[in-house]
Amino acid sequence: MSVEILVKAGEHDREICPVTFTVGAEKLGKEFKDVKSCTVISESKIKMPAQIELSEDGKSMSVSFIIDSIKAGTQKKYTLSPDAFAETVKLSHIEGKNIDVFIRGEHFTTYHYNKELLKPFLYPIMGPFGHTVTRGDESPEGHNHDHIHHRSLWVSYGEVNHADFWSEGDNAGRQVHKAFNKILEGSVFSEIYATNEWITRDGKKKMVEESRDMKFYNLPRSQRIIDMTVTFFASDGDVFFGDTKEAGLISVRVYPTMTVSPPGTGKIENAYGGINENETWGKMAQWCDYSGFVDSNKVGIAVFDHPKNFRYPTYWHVRNYGLMTANIFGTGTFENDPSKDGSWTLKAGEKLVLRYRVYVHVGDAKDGKVGEKYHDFINPPSVSLI
Repeated sequence: MSVEILVKAGEHDREICPVTFTVGAEKLGKEFKDVKSCTVISESKIKMPAQIELSEDGKSMSVSFIIDSIKAGTQKKYTLSPDAFAETVKLSHIEGKNIDVFIRGEHFTTYHYNKELLKPFLYPIMGPFGHTVTRGDESPEGHNHDHIHHRSLWVSYGEVNHADFWSEGDNAGRQVHKAFNKILEGSVFSEIYATNEWITRDGKKKMVEESRDMKFYNLPRSQRIIDMTVTFFASDGDVFFGDTKEAGLISVRVYPTMTVSPPGTGKIENAYGGINENETWGKMAQWCDYSGFVDSNKVGIAVFDHPKNFRYPTYWHVRNYGLMTANIFGTGTFENDPSKDGSWTLKAGEKLVLRYRVYVHVGDAKDGKVGEKYHDFINPPSVSLI
């Protein structure tokens, strides 16, 4: 038995937009009970992948699919069928080392978690024209390879219970992989959900437990998305986050030819129209975008903050030399005012949950419609059963 779905675009045009809605398991019917990958059929009879997850208690189901195109103020009907759809977001896991992510047969990124590393990270982040938009361990000739602790796409902070998890000096702390909570392949997205322990360099003291839940969507090269939920858990007592700029609760280091600093070709833009470091560093904004040329192609990468995040909108530690990070605790540093100290303590047994979206696109923020894509994240279309 198939089920009819109604999608309302809301106030914005939608194009290749991921959506997820949750319904009671009984409303989808027994045909969907054991289904993980199924099919959505548009009004024009185009078949598209859908993905279903059953809740732990078995009472509800989350259904995810990707809307093709809907104009603002309009609605479309879709049919959800239990017919299987091939899983096209695949993972390749080398135990204890890394997990490769493939979208439609193309390598998109790799999650590195080798315990010899000081912190896990994603690299490369492949862009629309088949080249990474983030920096790895080397830089092309003519470009400085500064700040070796900048690891493509990563999570770190420079003052956690007075330990440094930002730099990679002799006294820097380590983020050690503890376990995978979920490793999932799918037709709409794949998911890597990892837990890490932030410990002192000598391994004698754990400062905080951190997990990052990463979803990689089945989207075309021109507009790839990673949803990342970062959770800090004060498992071993209070956790103090100090006021410092040396931090990024989500961090990006762009490919060297994309930098604003010469000989780069780049541009930084934020949600308020700020351009480059002088107008974006230490400023609050809902999103920030970094674009520039890789080879002969202009590409960009944006990070979106979510309204439900603590201290939204975040401050940005973003530099002309290629760094872009979200930092909610560096208030006094960014404002150059000690009276605005942003230090904060996560109480023992409590959690801090932060949601972000990373958007890789063609061109600069205007070309990539970054502002519109931000609304797909925070004001998604409404989806309901008919």
